[in-house]
Parts: sequence; structure tokens; C-alpha cells
Amino acid sequence: MANLRAAGVAFEPAEAPAAALEGCTIETPVRLASVTVGIRRVAVNAKPLLACAFALQFSDYMKNLLAPLGAGTMGASLVAIDTGPGYECRGRNHDNGAKLSAHAKGLALDVGAFVFSDGRKIAVDAQPDVQSTAYVRGLRTAACGWFTTILGPGSDPYHVSHLHFDIERHGSNGSYRICQ
Repeated sequence: MANLRAAGVAFEPAEAPAAALEGCTIETPVRLASVTVGIRRVAVNAKPLLACAFALQFSDYMKNLLAPLGAGTMGASLVAIDTGPGYECRGRNHDNGAKLSAHAKGLALDVGAFVFSDGRKIAVDAQPDVQSTAYVRGLRTAACGWFTTILGPGSDPYHVSHLHFDIERHGSNGSYRICQ
């Protein structure tokens, strides 16, 4: 949590919810509220519940990629992102019979839209112009450097309306990445 504070991240320590399924655990839970980028705060509208380590990774991505890419591509400052709740004790793709989702450990976040200082709101599943399309494509491609899994429109039917970011380890040595 000291690293989050030092990085200019506004958050609230949180209690780990009771697990509905075996294996649902969240290490050092926090509610991510906003990230300082330059002189501006970028709000995380849903204040998602995340493991502290994931909150630090995601806030670094916001500060070093989402906001600067938005300013350069959109010509406006990123002021907020619309997300899901973060932690959810459930199986992958909302199937409780499946392997646990990274959400069940607080290691994942779904993002549906980006809000800019000029009032534009760019949805992940519907960009109105070439600028917006370039922004979403750029942030999605670059996310593979920050996260182990990126899923979104076109990857499968469960991610048609949002981008899924997680840091769960994959493969026999934990270095496999899924970028779709």
C-alpha cells in the first residue's frame, strides 16, 4: 500500500469478502478510486475491489500508457475510466463449474469505456471515429507489456463489450501471455 500511495494512487483499504466458492481469495484488498497523472486525477468510476499488487500494476498502466496515449491520440486529457467491480468470486466466463477466474483473486479488471476532458466517452465496443479506434487499438496492443491476459471484442463472446486485463500466471513456467 505504501507503493500505491507513493505512486499518487487514491485508494481505500478494504475487507476481503466472504468466498462463495472454494479458492476465492484476495490478497491485501483495496478499492481503487483514482490515479494522479501529472496535475490531474483520473477517476476509476466503479472503485473496483482489487488485490493491492494488481492495483499497483493497473495504476502504472493508467499513468504511463492510458493517459499519455489518450492525450496524444485524442487531443484531450483522460479524466475517468468505466470499469467492472474487479473482484468477483466466480469461475471463468461466469461459469462456476469452470476454473476460477482471475477476478476471483482480485487480479483482474474489466474496462468498458474511457472519458475525456472534452466530454467524449469512448466505448471499447464502439468507437465513433478513426482517432478513437486508434486509441483503443493502441492501448489494447500495448497492454500486453503490462498484463498476462488481455481479452476484448473479437476474442470470444464473453468479452464483446469490454477489455479484460489480468496478471494471473499462465503456462508451466508462468510466463505465457494471452493477448487477444
